[in-house]
Amino acid sequence: MATSTNESTDKMVVGDPGAIQARDLGKVYRLYDKPTHRLVDTLTGSTKRGREFWALRGVYLDIPKGSTVGIIGENGAGKSTLLKLISGITIPTTGEVQVQGRITSLIELGAGFHPEFSGRDNIGLACSILGISGAETDELTPAIIDFSELGDFIDRPVKTYSSGMYVRLGFAVATCVNPDVLLIDEALSVGDEHFRGKCLNRLNDFRDKGGTTVFVSHDIGSVKTMCQHVILIDQGEVIEQGTPEKVADEYLKRVKARGNEARMSMLHRGTADYPRWGTGEMEVEEVLLLGGDGQPSSTFETGEHFIIRMRYSAKENCKEPVFGIGLYRSDGTYVNGSNHHWRHEPILLGEVQAGETGEVDMAMGALPLLQGQYYLTTFLYDHSKGSPTAIDHREHVATFQVFDPNHHQHGILTLPTAWAIRRFKPGESEAENLESGS
Repeated sequence: MATSTNESTDKMVVGDPGAIQARDLGKVYRLYDKPTHRLVDTLTGSTKRGREFWALRGVYLDIPKGSTVGIIGENGAGKSTLLKLISGITIPTTGEVQVQGRITSLIELGAGFHPEFSGRDNIGLACSILGISGAETDELTPAIIDFSELGDFIDRPVKTYSSGMYVRLGFAVATCVNPDVLLIDEALSVGDEHFRGKCLNRLNDFRDKGGTTVFVSHDIGSVKTMCQHVILIDQGEVIEQGTPEKVADEYLKRVKARGNEARMSMLHRGTADYPRWGTGEMEVEEVLLLGGDGQPSSTFETGEHFIIRMRYSAKENCKEPVFGIGLYRSDGTYVNGSNHHWRHEPILLGEVQAGETGEVDMAMGALPLLQGQYYLTTFLYDHSKGSPTAIDHREHVATFQVFDPNHHQHGILTLPTAWAIRRFKPGESEAENLESGS
């Protein structure tokens, strides 16, 4: 289905071939240290002041009609470049790509929308760009508006839209215009949980009707759920392909082996984009995630010893602070909430004096989470009042990956289980008992 120049040319074929085909696909950019260097080279026709950067090189694709293909890799690997080449937004430097049928995409938030136009006007604009007639556009518009759930906002300029509203309109347009091929690049991570559910149902219907989807995401759980085949790209080349389980394992092993947290895509989000509030007498200044070796990491194995460490400092006196953790799956599912006070034997800090510093650990002897991406919210609340009051509440403060080398269970958590099977052979009353532990 996909190969690069430095691997075998074995291809996996699912269904009828031909929705997307690429041969020796590559894209090179010229990088300049100064804008003036680019200007001089442009005016003189020279290339000596810049240097080549291959965003993608030597990629072969044969994506069958009706398949759902996931593309994963770290930031800068070349995933978005590949989608732009397939969609025709970017012209390849080498090779060629062919797409059969109408193609729509959600590659960049708000791309293709005119900020001064209303949502309704942008629907007409998008349809005209896709070559849809005015009569067909009039027929499709009510379904697009209904799916987007934008209500009265559909007649307001899209420059007033939030990022979630952009996604609603973009996804509604892309999927309601009857495309043959749909390209998605992380767009669904912006929407709320309700709308993500609608989108996943729409994508399932699209696949069942023979549509082809190419799906880029850092959310390994979503890729494994949606995709039949997954391609791993690194430094512009395809380095692994196959079943979602196989490729996801290879991706997580590479990330863990490199030990380079700064390159983990979810950590590139930072914490500044997420809400933080409280009265400020104390602050959680740092959150560390520690594995079985006691070292900070952002990837962990199911069953591994796991510690969440919060380092704090007190700016003012605080009577009864309580630290807590909220654990969420990447799609926003609330997995668990815990603190050191609401326990059978609570830890009571009493009053904390200004200038005090310290560490608070929440440890799990065996991490029960199954493979996927998760994030943490930290709670620091004052329990001396009638209703706990936020001192330092930090949303989405850390994100991490879990991989499960055993794959004995699916879902969010691994649970201790015992299985028993009783078999009754014809004509016999006693059963043959087969039992096993977890």
